[in-house]
Amino acid sequence: MKYLFISLSFISILVAQFSPGKLSKYHTHLEGNENCILCHEIGNNELSDGCILCHEPLASRIIANKGYHKDKVSNCGDCHSDHNGLEFELVYWPKDINDFNHDETDYLLTGKHSEVKCSNCHTKDNIIGKKIIEWSIQQNNISVLDRTFLGLEESCMSCHDDIHENEVSHNCTECHNTTNWHSAAADFDHDRAKYLLTGAHKKVACEKCHKIEPQNSKKIWQLTGMAYNNCNQCHNDNHKGSYGEKCEMCHITENWKDDLIPFDHSKTKYALLGKHSNLSCSKCHDVNNNYNPPIYEKCIYCHQDEHDSQFSTKLDNGDCKSCHDTNGFTPTNYTVEMHQSAHFTLEGGHLAIACNQCHINYETKSGKSTAKFVWDSVTCSNCHIDPHRNQFQAHFQNDCTQCHTVNNFKIVEFDHNKSQFPLDGKHKNVDCDKCHNVLQDINGQFIQYKLMTLKCSECHTLTDDFR
Repeated sequence: MKYLFISLSFISILVAQFSPGKLSKYHTHLEGNENCILCHEIGNNELSDGCILCHEPLASRIIANKGYHKDKVSNCGDCHSDHNGLEFELVYWPKDINDFNHDETDYLLTGKHSEVKCSNCHTKDNIIGKKIIEWSIQQNNISVLDRTFLGLEESCMSCHDDIHENEVSHNCTECHNTTNWHSAAADFDHDRAKYLLTGAHKKVACEKCHKIEPQNSKKIWQLTGMAYNNCNQCHNDNHKGSYGEKCEMCHITENWKDDLIPFDHSKTKYALLGKHSNLSCSKCHDVNNNYNPPIYEKCIYCHQDEHDSQFSTKLDNGDCKSCHDTNGFTPTNYTVEMHQSAHFTLEGGHLAIACNQCHINYETKSGKSTAKFVWDSVTCSNCHIDPHRNQFQAHFQNDCTQCHTVNNFKIVEFDHNKSQFPLDGKHKNVDCDKCHNVLQDINGQFIQYKLMTLKCSECHTLTDDFR
C-alpha cells in the first residue's frame, strides 16, 4: 500500500507538470486529472468527441446539417482553445464581431437586417429554442443564455412582436420584406384576398378600408373580419335604402357616378317614354336631394309651369297630359273634341278660328309671356271689342247673344220687344238705320242704339205726314 500511494502521487505530479494551464471559468467543473479523458483522447493531446457529447444543442444542429458548425465536427480546439486561464473567453472574435460573415450560418442577412448589430437579435429574450433552453438549465453554474448564439428561429416572431396579434399568418414574408416592411401596403397582391380590388378601388389608400385601431399601445390595421358583402358597409347610401343594397345593378367600380350601367327604368313605377328616355339621370334624380326618388305624379313637380298657374286650381289641376305628352310640348294634343268638354263650347264660326286668335299672350307678374287659357268669366268681350260703346250694359249687360249668333256675327236677330221701346204698327216695317244713326267719336264711327229720349220728336218732325 505504501508503494501504491507513492506511485499514484507520482503520476499526479507528472500530469500536473504537463497540464497547459487553468481551464476557462466556463469549464471549471472539468478541472482535475480524472476529467481529462472527458475531452481528450487517452495518450493523445487531441480533443475527443467529448465536446459534441457535452454540447448537445450544437450536436443536434451538426447532425441536422444546419448552421455554422454543420461542417465543423472535429478540431473544436482550433477555434475554442482552453487551458488559457480562468478569464479566457472560449468564444472570441479575432476581428470585429460585426464583420462576421452571417451567410455561413445558412441565414442570410438582407436589407435592413444587414445593418443590425448582432446583439440586437442575439439576446436572451429572443431565445425560444427548446434544446438550448433545457441544456442551459442543466448548466446551473454557467449563464448560458446570456452568451449563446443558438436558440433563435428563422421566424420573424423570434425577434419581432406580432403587431397583428395572430390576425394573419406568422409567415411575414408573404407581405413584408427586409428592405422596408412598410412597403407591404403597396406590394401586397390583393388578388390573394377574398375581396378583389377592381376599378377605382385599386387607387384607394389601404387605410381607407383597413382602419387603424390602437391595440396594445400600437397602431395596427384591421386585416380580417371586415364586412364587404355589400357597398353600404364602406360607402354611405345616398339613396337611403330606396333601391336596396345591390349597388352593382347601376354602378361600377371604375366610376360610380358617371359610368352607370344602363338601367331598365320600365322596372320602376315610372317608365321613361318619349323625350324622357334620353334624359340624363341627374335631371330628375337630384344629388342635392340625396338621390331620393322624385315625385312624379304631376308634370309640374319636374317641369316649370309655363302657364302662370292657370291650371293649378282649375280644369286638370296641373296635369299637363291633357294637352301634352312626353314626345314634346309642341304641338299640343288638345283637340276640338276635347274643347267641347271645356267651359266654352266651340260652335259656328268659332270652329274655324285658330287657337291663338283667342288664346293670346299676356305678360305675367314675373315678366314672362304666356297664352291666356283661363278667364274668370266667359264672355264675348274676352276676345271681341265692343263696337257699341257699352250701350247695352245697363239693359242687357252687354250680352252679345241678344242680337248675334256664333254662326255669323253680321246677321242680327234682335227682339225689339225686349227693349224699352217695343215696335208696333208701322214701326215694325221701318229699317233699323232709320232710327239708329251712325255717329262719330274719337275712336271712329259707331251706331247709336241707346237714344237720348224715346219721344216721337227724336225721330219725327211736325211736317211729317202721319196719314
